[in-house]
Amino acid sequence: MKLSLDEVEREIARQWGEAEHTGGGARVQLLTLVAMVSEPGLLGRAQGVLSELVRAQPCRTIVAVWSAGESPSMTAEVALHRMGGTGPVCGDAITLEAVGAAREWLPGNADRLALPDLPVCVWWVGDLPDHDDLFDQMVVGADLVVVNSGEMDLRDLEKLASIATRSQGRYALADLTWIRLRTLQDWIARFFDDAEGQACLPGLQKVTVDFSPRPDEKDAASTQAGLFFGWIATALGIAPELAEWTRGDGWAEVKLGRLVGRFEHKPRPDVRHGVITRVALEAGPARFEIERLQERTYRWSRDVPGVASPPQTLRAGAFEEPVLLTRCVERPKRDAMLEKSLQVSSRIVRPVAPQLVRA
Repeated sequence: MKLSLDEVEREIARQWGEAEHTGGGARVQLLTLVAMVSEPGLLGRAQGVLSELVRAQPCRTIVAVWSAGESPSMTAEVALHRMGGTGPVCGDAITLEAVGAAREWLPGNADRLALPDLPVCVWWVGDLPDHDDLFDQMVVGADLVVVNSGEMDLRDLEKLASIATRSQGRYALADLTWIRLRTLQDWIARFFDDAEGQACLPGLQKVTVDFSPRPDEKDAASTQAGLFFGWIATALGIAPELAEWTRGDGWAEVKLGRLVGRFEHKPRPDVRHGVITRVALEAGPARFEIERLQERTYRWSRDVPGVASPPQTLRAGAFEEPVLLTRCVERPKRDAMLEKSLQVSSRIVRPVAPQLVRA
């Protein structure tokens, strides 16, 4: 049932009263999570993620969608989240639908409906729009802002770097793609745990990254591949201004002083578009490689002259959105390495990233 915004709190109180009367659970909520759904086709996905998240983090969720129309209007639908769909109540579920120019009313009304004196998380679902200030308006009152750079274009790394800079400590920025990269980063670090591995670092000369491109991919690298290489450059202290690019059919290379990064388009039907499927590092005679074999299974291999390092089969943890989003909410802190890697990667890919053109 569609409601006016003035009726939302009254209807929520009524539903909670019914739930408490029937033993449906006490009203405990830890935050407000606002999901901004950039495309109507993403609505079901966002709602499914939130219904999973509230099991671990009881909260009020506000899902905002918008569509074109001549007459501006905004309506709401209200329900309660329940464990497993029919179990105890674990939060409020509000859906806001804006039509036409009412899209501009979303920031103010989302703020009005947020639970008082509790943290606010804004999750932008999908790609960030070009030349649009809705995102900037939404983050004004946020404590945590969550994006997924893997759903964006290579040029959006610069946009995200700018967002991180503008936050100035007012809110923490989290990226679901960055969280997915943490396992790979940990495995890369394991190559250099011992003295023999560390001795190879000064001689690191080439990093090859295979990724599964989108159909008809035009970018030199995926955002995940570009962000990962930015992290490598950040860790090595290499200046991104040195970037010199060359491109060919299905590949691109960037030279950063002594380091060369090569990005190979390797389509894989069993992974999401943009996902890294193999990383190989070359440091003189030493070779290091991580290759994705199946959904969560990887082969880790290290070939350092004079050191026996048998290859290992490793298994990654769950990368599903509800798990990743829950991690963000549980640890709403600024990630200095993410912010620095965004700055560095955006400057590395700037020469080959598509440019924004105003209409």
